[in-house]
Amino acid sequence: MQTRKLTLPFLLFLALALAPVSFGQFAPKHTPQRPVGNLGQTASAELPPVTATTGTITFRLTINVKSVIPKNAVIGCSGEASVFDDTSELPFDEYGSAVATLVSGTQYLCIVKLPYSWLLASPTTDQVSLSYTATMDYGYEVTATNGTATTVQPVNARGTEHSLAPIAVPLSGATTTNSITITM
Repeated sequence: MQTRKLTLPFLLFLALALAPVSFGQFAPKHTPQRPVGNLGQTASAELPPVTATTGTITFRLTINVKSVIPKNAVIGCSGEASVFDDTSELPFDEYGSAVATLVSGTQYLCIVKLPYSWLLASPTTDQVSLSYTATMDYGYEVTATNGTATTVQPVNARGTEHSLAPIAVPLSGATTTNSITITM
């Protein structure tokens, strides 16, 4: 009887004591970014220091809405710029969004600005991938059956997404504007 009373606490203690060791097998494996040189120095010591490539990528979307615009709809847009540095093998991603303003009738203007600062070791050979999205969203109001609570559920009424052809990394300090006209 005494053995049974001690068995459960002992098993619990054993499980708690071994948990950190068993979870260690799920830890991410660290692999070096660059090969090790002859004298134990990493290859990064041989590379010159990298200066940040900075600037702003702007998406200027003129959106012509041909779809039915629901009451209380919001027209919005987003933009994304991605670059993969071939030398350091590091990715850099920038993204942002904005709410469009009505220009006239059913034409909207939506501007997304993406300031960036990328530590690119090979900016003259890297390419920037660009994509944008335009959406029309509205809120669907839901009231509890007893009338005590109301919530607004966002609904995507219409959307469009496109990629642009890759571009060379702009010179540091540059502002690159992509003017796009779309219909949705």
